[in-house]
Amino acid sequence: MGLSFPDRLIEWCLIQMVDLRLSKLLDAALDPLAWIWLGVLWWGIRCWRSGSKSRAVTAWSLFALIWCLGATPLSATLLAQLEKPYAIGDWEGLPKADAIVCLGGGLHPQPLETLSFSASDASDRYLTALDLYHRGHASHLVFGGGTFRIQGEAISEGEVLKAWVERWGLGNGEVHLLGRMTTTRDECVEVKALMEEQGWQRILLVTSAWHMQRSLALFEKAGIEAIPVGCDL
Repeated sequence: MGLSFPDRLIEWCLIQMVDLRLSKLLDAALDPLAWIWLGVLWWGIRCWRSGSKSRAVTAWSLFALIWCLGATPLSATLLAQLEKPYAIGDWEGLPKADAIVCLGGGLHPQPLETLSFSASDASDRYLTALDLYHRGHASHLVFGGGTFRIQGEAISEGEVLKAWVERWGLGNGEVHLLGRMTTTRDECVEVKALMEEQGWQRILLVTSAWHMQRSLALFEKAGIEAIPVGCDL
């Protein structure tokens, strides 16, 4: 006699739970940080057994630190403190500027996608910049970013994004490209030159909130009046 429907349902649920648990265990087993964590634990045990208790304490302290950063809310709490000063509470009250400068770092090349890219976790930068541009916070939009290859052709993030903006008809202003940048410092230098060329006085600087402190310091050091717009919180 075959299993009843409730029994089959229970059997299926158990199989799915086992598959899910095995999948999570496999992911954990392939995580390099997990191996480092276990390696530090093993090192501490060996030091203790060999009589080097001071080294063992050092190893276990490192073990505890890795655990706190990776398995508790501590790292998220620390990151939130870094991001908090640059979170925008009142988007409607955000002042206007001559241009919106969006720093790169949120794309992965993918020629099989209709937009020729896949978005990374930092792609909130582009959505934020485009929304501000669409709202009319500035009549100029500036894209930075690195360079990647699509079907053998070198192309910058900015070129891909500009094509997207023009295809969708987002905003009524002008889109500028910084060229093929490799660092935030490079982007800062190019923005400074573009501002002098265009006669701009003030920009809205858009990047991930955790990245803003360093970015803003570079722009202010270059004498650029930049209003920080943090995102990707």
